[in-house]
Amino acid sequence: MSDIKLVVLDVAGTTAKDDGLVVKAFINAIEPLNPSAAELATMIDYVNATMGQRKIDVFMHLCNQDSELANAAHDRFVESYSNLVAEGLLEEFDGVSDFFRELRARGVGVALTTGFPRSILDFIIENLAWEPLVDVSVAASEVVQGRPAPDMIERAIELYNADRGTGLGASHVAIAGDTQSDIQAGLSAHAKIVAGVTSGASSKEELVAAGATHTLDSVVELLDLI
Repeated sequence: MSDIKLVVLDVAGTTAKDDGLVVKAFINAIEPLNPSAAELATMIDYVNATMGQRKIDVFMHLCNQDSELANAAHDRFVESYSNLVAEGLLEEFDGVSDFFRELRARGVGVALTTGFPRSILDFIIENLAWEPLVDVSVAASEVVQGRPAPDMIERAIELYNADRGTGLGASHVAIAGDTQSDIQAGLSAHAKIVAGVTSGASSKEELVAAGATHTLDSVVELLDLI
């Protein structure tokens, strides 16, 4: 039997189908700044290259470290993405709810982490009816550093231990995500399993190059490893 006792999972692109929603919300947020077509294309390239990272950090870069512009754009992003979720455009990947149930039936905790702020994360969990299936969740807005730093993973472990009265360390943790930032965060947290999922932003080759210990076509395949 595996000694994995907690899985820490990304959301968009890993457990939930993004299908371009993040980019669409970014475009809606940036357009009021009136970028040229070339500037917008460069911004979208940057957004795609930084998938998984904290969204306010991305906007700070796009807005040349102008915090007022970045925060206003971030607010528009939150509103736009939340509206897309409310319209039912974000769905879980096939079998994810059952995957959560099976993990918990095996005594393995389920944690979610995301580059989204808490308001979006809670909205996603509510709309996908994941509340009874997830033990803990951490938004990038709740830690000092977003991915690729390990802060969210470490916070998830801390919250799970506090809730369960346990003392799990990274050797009992598996992480899975679809971006290179997810992999870098998992390695920095010294998780035992750092699985790259090819259902989202990064290819198998990119995930392997980032240091993934395993690559999966679907996050539900993590069951085979634990």
